[in-house]
This record gives sequence, structure tokens and C-alpha cells, in this order.
Amino acid sequence: MGSLLELYNVWEIQLLVLLSFILQVFLFFTGRLRQGSTNGLLRGSIWLAYLGADMVAIYALGYLSRHQDNDTMEAHPLVFFWPPFLLIHLGGQDTITAFSMEDNKLWLRHLLNLVLEVSLALYVFWKSTSLHNNVQLLVPSLFLFLSGIIKYGERTMALMYGSQKDDRNLGFKLNDQERILQLVNNDVYQELVYYALVSHQTIQREYFRRSNAAYNIGEPPRNLYPFILDYGLLDKLLDAQLSLLYNDIYTKATLLRTKNGILVRFISQLSTVVALVIFAVMGTKKQAASRLYGKADIVITYILFIGGILLEICAVFTFLMASPWTWLWLEDRRYCRLARISLSLVRVPVRRPLWSGKIGQYSCLNYMGIKDESCSYIVMILMRKTATAIGVEDVRKKLFWVSKRLDCKYETVDNMLMECVMREIGTIELPVFVQPQQWPHMMPFLQYLRFKFVEQFPLAVCHLHIITEVILASTSADHMKSYSADAIEAAQMCRKLSNYMMYLITAHPDFANVLQITSAFSFELTLEKVFTADTTTTSSRKKNKDEILRET
Repeated sequence: MGSLLELYNVWEIQLLVLLSFILQVFLFFTGRLRQGSTNGLLRGSIWLAYLGADMVAIYALGYLSRHQDNDTMEAHPLVFFWPPFLLIHLGGQDTITAFSMEDNKLWLRHLLNLVLEVSLALYVFWKSTSLHNNVQLLVPSLFLFLSGIIKYGERTMALMYGSQKDDRNLGFKLNDQERILQLVNNDVYQELVYYALVSHQTIQREYFRRSNAAYNIGEPPRNLYPFILDYGLLDKLLDAQLSLLYNDIYTKATLLRTKNGILVRFISQLSTVVALVIFAVMGTKKQAASRLYGKADIVITYILFIGGILLEICAVFTFLMASPWTWLWLEDRRYCRLARISLSLVRVPVRRPLWSGKIGQYSCLNYMGIKDESCSYIVMILMRKTATAIGVEDVRKKLFWVSKRLDCKYETVDNMLMECVMREIGTIELPVFVQPQQWPHMMPFLQYLRFKFVEQFPLAVCHLHIITEVILASTSADHMKSYSADAIEAAQMCRKLSNYMMYLITAHPDFANVLQITSAFSFELTLEKVFTADTTTTSSRKKNKDEILRET
């Protein structure tokens, strides 16, 4: 055991640097999978890698700053050539710059970290230049530092562009719009992608409630509306629009469609290649290089060089060239061959949806203690009793957090639900979808909820969720038999939509921030009277589920 610890201490920095690189490779290839997956294991792994990548790189820089003694410098002088690689790793991957919207809001903190980490990396390398063997590494290190600072700066800029408060117009105007319209009119899918692009700025403005005027890059296709009546095409259009919005929020897509973004990316990649060439020329004398730096450290350095360059090349084809923005820009500038390559990469998603095909579900019944017995229900009961027995403060608030983790699940979106949603969205976009009013007597109720929807949207969703459960719970099993299969399926669809809205405002509180909601919404306070008014036991609470829901 002691020998293993000694071996680890000797090779600790090498293991840290390799681990940092492995995490970057993992994030690059799994970052795009998060968009179309609800798998908890995958999302949890990406979350751990996203947090761990920064921690490992920062810890490695700290390790190097604390081991400036002569023994370390003489035994492994090449390790002090690695700080710029760690800066490159801190710059993250194109496929994932933010894990949540809160990360974008903290872009100023990342800017401060950029200054601190760059200063620390420069300090580490400056101290190492006192060793004669490391003087010849000065030139390639300068190129690597340039690449690392640019990469870290790219991440900070991408986070800033993805924040809600950034009002920049980052689109471009078409030079040959008539030609583009004629081109896309021959292909429905190209029309959909083009329409998603020209409407993107307006959608982004509405999504973030930004004050800037819409910046349209061109006119929408003239003959798209007759085809969009098929809800399957409308579904694909929304798929493309939301995919573009996702890329703007969570990736470096916004940065890479600006001239400055493309320029600094080219400088960064060129600097890395130049540094590799200089380092390779220095290592032509293999025996001298091995004697000075050690074979293992040289191999690790080449892994960092070649691996980083290969990741950048993969990013060009899987992220930059596969972007609809790249296809439109190339087509507009008449780079026809490159445009065809880009379009072939953009067309890949047409064979599969760009999202998981599932929606989140959360019901408050388990939190209220009136749901049928299940594993999560039993856990909630045990935790409630345990917390009360040991005198935990804010029991309901803490139990609500547990309930969100236990009771959130995912349901597949069936054709009936998708068709219903597409029809309602169509009423907003196209007047042809508008149908006569079917429930005229609901107007007084909707007028009553008008204030709650405008000023207290999450609270209104909570009330409607409970009302939905009241109506469905008050219908007995015998009564349900008298309804048709379509009516029963419609009732289940209402419950799915109700649970989905509850999922958004409970599991994703940033959803309320997107809507610019300023009211102090507290789901726990909304249900508090259920616990204060009802002092019966759990068993009696289950028996009177309908009455409890109606009182709420």
C-alpha cells in the first residue's frame, strides 16, 4: 500500500493532466447527447464531468504552483510546460459551455477566474524558466499560452452571449436573398431550416424578453405555410427552432457565427499547431530530449498536443460545419461545394428528432401525502416522521426538495398529445388553425385567473394542476367506463400536460426567470394550508383525498 502511495505521489501531476484531458474528450462527445436524452445516468455523468473538469484543471495548476522546488524541476522539467494546456481545458468544449442557465448568468465570475487562472499559469511557467532545461520551451509556450487564453476567453464570451441580459444582434444579412429563396423552395426541409433561421432572432427576443428590435436576416419562404398545415412538419420546424435556441444558450454556437469568433478560433488553432511543430523540431534529437525530459512526459505532451488538435478538427465537422448557420452563410456567399457538405451534415437530424420525445412529469400528490402507496410515498412518510422526531427546521421545504428528486419522471409524448400541442401552436402562427370556442362558460373562471397568470404564473399553474387532479379524482372507475376511449385518452393527456407544467416550475426554477416573473412564488406556501388545516393521520388523509384536493 505504501509503495502505491509513493508511486502516486511521484506521478500525481501526470495523472491529473491526463484526467483533465480525458474529461474534455468525454464532454466533447457527450455534450450534444444531453439535448436529446432524459437518461439520468448520462445526465449525471455529464454534470459530474462538467464540474470535475474545472476542478481537476484548477487543482493541477495549484499543484504546480506548490511544487517549485529544485527536485521536482530536475526530475520532471517538462511538467511546467503543461499549464497552458490546462488553460485550454478550462476553455471547455464547443458542445457544452453551460450546464444550466445559471451558469450563463455567472459569466462575470468566469471572467474573474480567467484573470486569476491565467496569472497563476504564467507564474508557474515563469518560475520554471529559472531551470536551464526549460528556457528552450519558452517559444512554444508563448504560442500555447495565446491559444489557452483565447480558449478560456471564448468560454467566457459564450456564457455572456447566452445570458438573458445580453441584447446584441449576432445575426447577418443575406447578400443574395432571391437566390436563397429559389434554392430552398425546391426542398421542404431546406425551407424549414431556412424559416427557423430567419425567425430565430424574433424567437430569441421573445424567449428572453429582450428589449432590442428583431434582427431578421431575410424574408420567410413564400410557399411554406401550405406545407406546414401538416403538424408533422410544424413539429420538425419547432424542433429546429428549439435546437437553435438550445445551442445559443448552452454551447459556443453564438460566438462561432461572429467574425471575431471565427478569427480568434483560427488564431487559437494555428497557435497550437505552431507550438506542436516547434516542440517536435526540438525533439528531433530523441536521445537528448529523452534524457532531459523523460520519455513518459514527452509521450503525455504529444497526447495533449495531438489530442487537442484532433478535438478541434472534430469540432469543425460535427459542430461548426453541421450548423444551419454555416450552411446558410456558405450558400449565400456561393461556396457551393462547402455548402453541400454542410447541408449533408445538417440533414442528419431529419432522420431522428432533435429531442428525447419525452416530457417531465411532477405531481404534488405525493408531497401532500395523499397519493396511493408507492416506494417514493413510503420514503416521504419515513422522512417526514424522522425529520419531525429530530426537530429539523423547515421540514416542508426540505421534503419538497426530496419530493422533486423522487417524484420527477418522464413520459413519452404520444401522437395525440403532439397533434394537440401543434394545433394550439398553429392557432398562434396561422389563422387557419383557429377553431370555434368550445367552452364558453369557462370565461368567468379564466377571468378570475387572469391576474394570477399575468403576475403570478407559477401560482396559477399550481392551482390549475390541483383543479385537474380534483376533476380526475372525483370521477369514479365505474363512471369512467361510460366514456369513450378517446375521452379517456384526452383526460390522461390533460394530466400529462398538467404534470409537465408542474415539472417546469418545480424542477426548473429558471423557467420562471425566463418568463420575467417577479412574484415571490413558493410551492410550499401554496400547499401549506393542506398541512395546517388537516391534522388527521396519513391513513385518513388518503381516504379523503377528494375532499382535501377540493379544499386546496
